[in-house]
Amino acid sequence: MNKLPIVSIVGRPNVGKSTLFNRIVGFRQAIVSKIPGTTRDRIVAEVTWDNKKFMLIDTAGLLIDYFGFENKEIEEGAQGQIDLAVKESDLILFLVDAKSGVSAEDKAVAKKIRKAGKRVVLVVNKADVRHQEQEIDQFTSFGFDELIAISAVTGRRTGDLLNLIAKDFPQNSEDSPSGEKLPRLAIVGRPNVGKSTLFNDLTGMERSIVSDVPGTTRDSLRFQIKIGEGNKSTNLELVDTAGFRRKGRIKQGVERFSVIRTIESIYKSDIVLLVIDSKEGVTRGDAHLVELALENRKKVIIVLNKIDLSGSEIHDLLRFPFITRQVRVAISAKNKTNLDLLTGEIIKAVQGIKKR
Repeated sequence: MNKLPIVSIVGRPNVGKSTLFNRIVGFRQAIVSKIPGTTRDRIVAEVTWDNKKFMLIDTAGLLIDYFGFENKEIEEGAQGQIDLAVKESDLILFLVDAKSGVSAEDKAVAKKIRKAGKRVVLVVNKADVRHQEQEIDQFTSFGFDELIAISAVTGRRTGDLLNLIAKDFPQNSEDSPSGEKLPRLAIVGRPNVGKSTLFNDLTGMERSIVSDVPGTTRDSLRFQIKIGEGNKSTNLELVDTAGFRRKGRIKQGVERFSVIRTIESIYKSDIVLLVIDSKEGVTRGDAHLVELALENRKKVIIVLNKIDLSGSEIHDLLRFPFITRQVRVAISAKNKTNLDLLTGEIIKAVQGIKKR
């Protein structure tokens, strides 16, 4: 994270965390939906304000329990991601809803945040007009010294919020390396082929929720990493994407936007890692992703995952000759088998991009 100050947006579901994240970042990176629980993983972006840089993290809605949600394992993973974000943070933006007022969930979240012992700014969202600012008095009972009322949707007072966030952050020096444009590597593939497990292997920690439930990842997650050792090491930006389904199987709403983000990630990447479940083999959807990457002049590496379950041979690669011509590495992301071979191929691809 370039050793920049870290700011996390925390709050109960549906108070506008992803809307505020997008407003500060300046574009729609996080998927926004009225469905509680849309955000699951931590989404990270670098922000510059008044010549000061910091990392902004969007988190899932903080829940007191998981009753009534579609999958307890996924929700527990999302809550674990919040705990990690809070632990890493230098500043926590505690977001509440001015229109719904103080709730029991807000009180529980406030108690949890207070235990972290970090600097907290209480942000009262959805104060769309001036007279609604009077409603913020009810939130002073939480006992946080810094409080501001904003509207993430309209942008009202978000500049004041950024001034408050960055007031104690250091000025960015002219020779700071954080402005360096790193090669971008996107991990793509069908749902449940092991993309998030591989993402966590390459980053070295649990940055992405792993579950057997297809479609766990929804947003495209970005993280800067260093792979390799010594002279053979390289820095790059790693992107984990949602599972890509055929058009006929895509549901409307959140999943539709997840697929759009996957395609955007391919367009914006330099290298594409296509992860294939070696037990299930290659599908036309996999071929479509490779074709899309090659048409946009991206370097493609085929990752044959789960060889601990099936072995490394996939005969149906021959159905798609243009796939057969790409670099292939057989691995087990779960057991970390052959990750050194994959890392070597990634470094070669990055060196080839720089040479070109």
